[in-house]
Amino acid sequence: MHSFFRSFLKSQPQRDAAPAEQCPVPALQGDIAAIAVENIFQLFDSAALTGKLEIQSPDNSGIFYFREGMFIYGLLKVNQRRIGQILLDTRAITEEQLRECLQAHERSDERQRFGQILLDKGYAQPYLLDKSLLRQIKEAFFEALSWNEGTFRFYPGQVPAPGEIQMYGRIDRLLLEGMVHIDQISVDGKGAS
Repeated sequence: MHSFFRSFLKSQPQRDAAPAEQCPVPALQGDIAAIAVENIFQLFDSAALTGKLEIQSPDNSGIFYFREGMFIYGLLKVNQRRIGQILLDTRAITEEQLRECLQAHERSDERQRFGQILLDKGYAQPYLLDKSLLRQIKEAFFEALSWNEGTFRFYPGQVPAPGEIQMYGRIDRLLLEGMVHIDQISVDGKGAS
């Protein structure tokens, strides 16, 4: 090969190199001060959207998944109540069992899921753990309804990680249940003052 062609080929970018990983572009984004969270949820219901909704508020953030307009999964960065507390509140486990499992969770090298530790020790039945996980998912949804500052981004087609427990909740029913939940917290908060 002539030296001209060798120098030309060396100066060209490698075509078979893997492209840089690109961040997905949100299909929908905005300000929750302008579009309330409940209206965003209703949009997903009426348009039967599937994908991931990220909401960032000043104090917390959440990820919510929808499948054909149904709410299937939600997770907050800071949960109001952890699974252990939900199980304790329903008397499914004792305080001693909770402490023991929390210590085991902190010691686990693999960062084993807390629920799996409860199951392995025989302290929780699978159906009670599932029920508590579903409660936590609903509470994430309800918590987000109270946010009135922040931003949202929607990424179509994205689904929860394999193995995550999922629910299939109709948005209209969850919105009604959420409003009752928020009202109850407001009443409880006033009574405690």
